[in-house]
Formats: sequence, structure tokens, C-alpha cells
Amino acid sequence: MTYRHCPDQDASLIIVGSGFAAAAAVIHLAHNGFAPSDILIIGPGTLGAGQAYGCKADAFRLNVRADLQRLWPDHSDHFPQWAKTHIEDPQAKTHAGLFYRRADFARYVNAQLEAATGKKELRQVPARVVDIRPVQQGWQVFCDDRTAYHGASLLLATGNPEPQWPIPNRFEDSSTLIRTPWRGDWLEQIDPTAAICLVGSGLTAMDALSGLAERDHKGPISLLTPHGILPPEQVGWEPGDPFLWPDTRRASEFLHVALQMLKAGFWEEPEWQQRFSALRSGISTAWQQLPVEDRMKLQRRAGWLWSLARFRASPQTVDAARNMADRGQLTLIRSALKSLESTRSAGWQLGLANEASLNADIVINCTGVGRDPLIRKLMATGRLTPLGKSHSPAVSPGLQVISPDGSPCDTLFCIGPATALALGDVMGATSVAAQAAGFARSLHTAEK
Repeated sequence: MTYRHCPDQDASLIIVGSGFAAAAAVIHLAHNGFAPSDILIIGPGTLGAGQAYGCKADAFRLNVRADLQRLWPDHSDHFPQWAKTHIEDPQAKTHAGLFYRRADFARYVNAQLEAATGKKELRQVPARVVDIRPVQQGWQVFCDDRTAYHGASLLLATGNPEPQWPIPNRFEDSSTLIRTPWRGDWLEQIDPTAAICLVGSGLTAMDALSGLAERDHKGPISLLTPHGILPPEQVGWEPGDPFLWPDTRRASEFLHVALQMLKAGFWEEPEWQQRFSALRSGISTAWQQLPVEDRMKLQRRAGWLWSLARFRASPQTVDAARNMADRGQLTLIRSALKSLESTRSAGWQLGLANEASLNADIVINCTGVGRDPLIRKLMATGRLTPLGKSHSPAVSPGLQVISPDGSPCDTLFCIGPATALALGDVMGATSVAAQAAGFARSLHTAEK
């Protein structure tokens, strides 16, 4: 394929991605004196919105309270203070704190971009990167619109990939088969009496239930959950002292330490959540000490339980789900999707892992499972080094991508969910923002 090089868009730094991770990087780079004009952002859509915050539905709320949703890691009151002046949302207040709409957090991020860059227009190419290649003095970046760009340094900030169906699916997305529900615009197309099946039981499913409740949906809702439970509710806990992790070198030791810390009480209690938060504070360092095989073993065996405790739901979404269940509208089915077939009545028949079947007018994919096509291609072609036998890239604690010879690359960096296996608990916005701040500081130091 022939690409058209655009020399007028060459940059000191190219950021691949346009979601929250990319926006956080731009903000912290500008805060550290990096000129925004030296940055080229490549990615579609509004910078900073991404999959998590580029939603239309007011019912889609942050799953953590305002003081824990941080773009500035060391300033817990920054977003809450901005919200007091700029957000009109009486329903944000709960017994556990303030839980604002996701779309309003996107407005906050945009305001911080304007403040950090002096409202100067950023250079952004609304395309998707399909390949990167090392060249003399930097990197060549190739896009799906057949353009190419050169950057002296490159930051992979691709964020959360679009979810895929958990089974092979030959049907196209439609108003009755929704693969990517994160924007919430599908709610406007739903027949209020339709029978709905949600596939998956995490925060995406909780958002969907909250959105349906807000629109006063009348039809029955089935929810497929492999473990038979929904995320627990956020409670009014207060941060405590960080937990000092002992030296753990095996998965069994790591799990034992975590269980000993958490065994007393129930996860609905503020004290339990406080201990869990303390455990998280040092978990990334402990995680990086484990062999890669042990990390993968922990993900397979206990990852689902960790995610439930880690990604708790806002009180508003829990109330919506509880009310639906109490009146018999919501049914939790402990099973997984195995097949999907269209029926003559224009509905869908779902085959389940427990050999049962289920009919629904509308099927919504709430699994959140996706594959980053760029990361996978770069690993398949050897441009990114896999971590052990995993499908995740090797990244240093300094956020440098590891070269095939085992050394950190001085001009290729990665932040966000793609670094989770290498670096630990980096899935939430606050963790990603901390990575962005660290990257900006290191780049600023390197340029001195």
C-alpha cells in the first residue's frame, strides 16, 4: 500500500490515541513545559472522550466518587471544585459521595486541555494508526487514510479497545444487536416493551440497566453473568495508610497476602473497602516482582473477583438494578453465551453454556472484552516485544517499551490498559493519569 507522507505534520512527539490517556498525556506534558505545537495526536473523535467518557446517556455515571476521579493525581479536590461551578446535577449526591455523569467528566478534561494549552488549537489527525516502524531519528506512523507521519518520539495511548462479541458472530451490528453500548445512543432506539438480554455483568451492564431505568423501560431484562453476581456498591469509605506489601515472588504468596488483608468483614462495609484501597496502593510494585507466568495465573484464576471488588458501581446504578430485580423485571442467569441465531420473528435466540436457550428482541454486548488491533499487529510483526508468552507488550516501570534485545527504548512509550500485565493496576482514570504525569516528567527531564 502506498502512503502519502505529510512533512508539515511531523512532530517531536506523536501520541497514538485520542481518548482519556492521550488527553491526560497532553495536559501533563504542557504542564511540564512541553510545547503543544510539538505534539501530533492521531486518533478519531473528541480528544479526551474516548470509550469511557464519550457517551450520550446522562444515566451513565462515573463509578467512583468525585474526589477519587483524578486527572491531577496529587490534588483530590481538583475535579470536585470544578464540578461545583460547572456541573448542574442534583442526582449526583448519594450517601457514599458525589457520582457525576461520565459526559461531565469529559467536559472537565476538555476544560483542563484548554487551560493547559492556553486554548491553542492542538494538532490532531482524525485517523486510526495501522502500523508504526522505526526509522532514522524516530518513528514513521501509518494511518488508515493512507497518510504517514514522522515523530522523533512516540507514545502509544490507545486506551480501551472497542468490545467484541465473546463468540464468533456473523451478524452485523443493528438496533437489535448492539456490540458497543458505551456511547448510550442506542437507548433512544429501544422499544420500551422489548425483551432485552445483556451479555456480561460488569460496569457496562450496570450502565445499561441504569439507562434503561431512566427511560422507564417496561420489557423484561435478562442478564447473563458467569458468576451469578453484579458489582458491589460503592460505600462511603475514607482513604487510610498505604499497605506495605512484603516481598512476594510467587502467585500463591501474592494471593495469600491479599486474602489475609481482606478476609475480615464484608465488601459492602466501608472498613473493607478502606483495606482494599490500602492494598491497591502498593500492588503494582508487588505485581512487577512476580514472574510473568504467575501474573497470568492470577489473572485467570482470580482476575474476575479482583475486577468485581476493584470496579464497584455507583449507588445510582445499583439502585436501578435492585429496583428492577425487586419488581421481577430483571433476571440474573448464571451462564455464558455460546451461540446466537436470528429467528423468523426478527428476534434472537441465545444458546447458553448450561445448555439452556433464551429468546430476546435485543441483545447488548456488555462483556467489555476487546482486542487492540494496533497492539496485536505490532506484537505479531515483532515491533513490540511480548511479555513472556502473553499477548501483552513488555513495558518498563519508566513506561518505555522493551526492545527485542531486552533494553528499554528511549523513544517509544506506552501508557494505559495495554500496560496492565507488565505494570499492574493501571485500568482506572486516576491510575492512567498518574502514568501520564510520570511520562511527562520523565520526558521533560530527558530533554533538559
